[in-house]
Amino acid sequence: MRATMPLLTVALLAVGCTRSHYRNSADRETYPIVAERETLGYGYGIGRLRLEPPPWSRLSDPFDPDRPPKPPDDPAAGVLMAHPYKFHGASHWGKDGYTDLIEPVGWEGVLAPDAAGTVRLDQEKAVEVALLNSREYQTALESVYLTALSLTLNRFEFDVRWFGRNVTTYAHTGTSSLPAESNTLTSNSNLGFARNFAAGGQLVVDFANSVVYEYTGGASGRVRSNALFTLTQPLLRNFGRAVRLEGLTQAERDVLYAVRDFARFRKQFYVSVAVQSGGYLDLLLALQTLRNSEANLRRQEETYRLYNELFRGGRASVVEVDQFYQSLQSARQDVINTRVALESAKDQFKLVLGLPPRLPVDLDDSPLDPFILTDPNVERLRDLLEEFQRARLRELDAPPPLDVLRRAFAELSRLARNGPPAVASATADLDAFGQQFDRPAGPGDDPEQRERDRATFAALKTTLAEAAADLTKHAAKVERDAAAATEEARKEAWEAAVQDAKLLLSALDGVIAVQTQSRIYRIELPEVDVSEGPALAFAKSYRLDLQNRLGQATDAWRKVRVAANALRGGVDVVATANLASDPDHDNPFNFAAEANAYTVGVQLDAPLNRQAERNAYRASLITYQRAKRAYVAQSDQIEFQIRQDLRELGRTRSAFAIARQQVLAAARQYENARLILIGPRDRRAANDATTLNLLQALSNLLAARNALAANFVLFEQRRLQLLLDLEELQLDHRGFPTNAAPRVPGRAGGGGRDEAGSPAPVPPPGEPRPLPPPRPVGP
Repeated sequence: MRATMPLLTVALLAVGCTRSHYRNSADRETYPIVAERETLGYGYGIGRLRLEPPPWSRLSDPFDPDRPPKPPDDPAAGVLMAHPYKFHGASHWGKDGYTDLIEPVGWEGVLAPDAAGTVRLDQEKAVEVALLNSREYQTALESVYLTALSLTLNRFEFDVRWFGRNVTTYAHTGTSSLPAESNTLTSNSNLGFARNFAAGGQLVVDFANSVVYEYTGGASGRVRSNALFTLTQPLLRNFGRAVRLEGLTQAERDVLYAVRDFARFRKQFYVSVAVQSGGYLDLLLALQTLRNSEANLRRQEETYRLYNELFRGGRASVVEVDQFYQSLQSARQDVINTRVALESAKDQFKLVLGLPPRLPVDLDDSPLDPFILTDPNVERLRDLLEEFQRARLRELDAPPPLDVLRRAFAELSRLARNGPPAVASATADLDAFGQQFDRPAGPGDDPEQRERDRATFAALKTTLAEAAADLTKHAAKVERDAAAATEEARKEAWEAAVQDAKLLLSALDGVIAVQTQSRIYRIELPEVDVSEGPALAFAKSYRLDLQNRLGQATDAWRKVRVAANALRGGVDVVATANLASDPDHDNPFNFAAEANAYTVGVQLDAPLNRQAERNAYRASLITYQRAKRAYVAQSDQIEFQIRQDLRELGRTRSAFAIARQQVLAAARQYENARLILIGPRDRRAANDATTLNLLQALSNLLAARNALAANFVLFEQRRLQLLLDLEELQLDHRGFPTNAAPRVPGRAGGGGRDEAGSPAPVPPPGEPRPLPPPRPVGP
């Protein structure tokens, strides 16, 4: 029975704990380390700490994390696993089961697709989907965990480290006859611990037990024990907390750097998904560009149809028709190119979100509503009037019968009755434009431009009143001309119908021009009131990457001292105590004083060969200077970024104002050329400059509308980039900003800013910064 105890002990110790025990143990140590770093400074929050994605994520794993089933394998590579080199591979790879899944089933359900399988995305939902499914985000979070996990090993180095070992052997020598035969069972066990001290010393305590059983000529045995205590303390080389704790100190600080890096990564991730190039707002710009191209194509098609009718009536030449036909084909190709670019951008965006490109998505385009420059109902009314006009022009050579003519007048009368609602729609937009002058001027407003806008508003009021009066007058004329239509005066009645349609179109174009200009003026950029000096001070105090650079410069400085210590000679004091059991008894705990041994000594390592240490020391001096330069370079780069952001915001605001004026001018140019085209015969001749003017106007209008939308989006991207470069952008626990909403012109306030709109004042040196409240660790 006594002989089997060592074997049983060995078996129990060899089994160890379960996989889940070790995994949970690592989590219990690692998560609090990360959570602790979050409370050390302002803006260090990293949101979700739990490493495993939620079950509804595409990145989740539905299987046992400690015993996952065998996944599908590449067939060719599978051959090499089954037969590596000349051997048969392991035969129990599938003991935990098999699966054909790499990603979970049904993860698309949380995206709430419609009946056709299309997922509708707005800006917030796009960020939610990315936070849930982005591979890049998950990898960055895992990097923080792994950095903290490595710290647990550095900490463990200074904890009590227990060890237990056993070597059991059975030895048989000789033949089966005595006395040459020997059968011996030997079991040597060690149980003890090691402890490292902060000043460089080390204590090792080892209880050694040896049990020997001899089975030859009758069983006999002996038991011996030793308790060995060894204390080692360096006095020169490797002495002191500065040297011995360097690895632990660096690991502790590395976790803080990793948390800061991830906190900043979260902000960059939000900006990249929601706003920046390739993000949601960039997709909306591509969508608006497609809409502008489609609107240009519709104008080209309408005008080309009009040219065909004019050509039949002898009012346009074949050259003009061909010129417009070529422009029409270019517009069609532009729509195709723009649509392909939008679809490609969507697929790229899906990769950023962690979605497969095959998944159809539909974008919430409500942020583009300000770029709908004409009420769709009013636009439809103009289309119907143009269609009416083209139908009459097709009757140029032969006026229709009286009943057809009367139905045409009835249709025109019905269209004319829609004039007042169109005027009401334009009036509402004009009044909203006028309300801008009721609020006080902002710090970025140009007084001269404000006066010009006020004059424009007054002129638009007059224009709208005149257009409304013209619509009323022309509607009455339609009724009179319809009543005067007789069989004897069919040609005159037809000419009156054509003229009435032209007059209604002209008056309606005046209403549309007022509405378009009013809506263009209502598109405003948010206020950004940031002064360079306070902004630079704020960023240099709160930029997380600059804080890391400063800490890394101190790390390099600290390592100079550590490297210098390695140049010294080695002088170590070593003391041992060996307590042995009584050799005349088999009691393992019967220690005898006469068997004990004590030693104390000094180990000397003269500094005669320090070539490698010399090189390391010189390299540490260079590394320190590099670290200081890196901090200064990062500080200068931050200054450059912020100054560049402010310049780009100013440039983009000016470009937006220019683009707005260009849209207005191009729209007026287009309407003027169009009125000349459909006007009386004496206003133009075939092959005059009207066609070229019209083509140029359409091209200018498309370019100006694209520039207006592009500068609007670019300004928002620059504004968020400024918040990011200032480190003023703050996220909540979910990963959404708490202070990134644009400030409407004329309104005060804004998260993270003072009343003047500058960044919140930086605390003076030495004063504590606000810390976020601690939160529990967990999913």
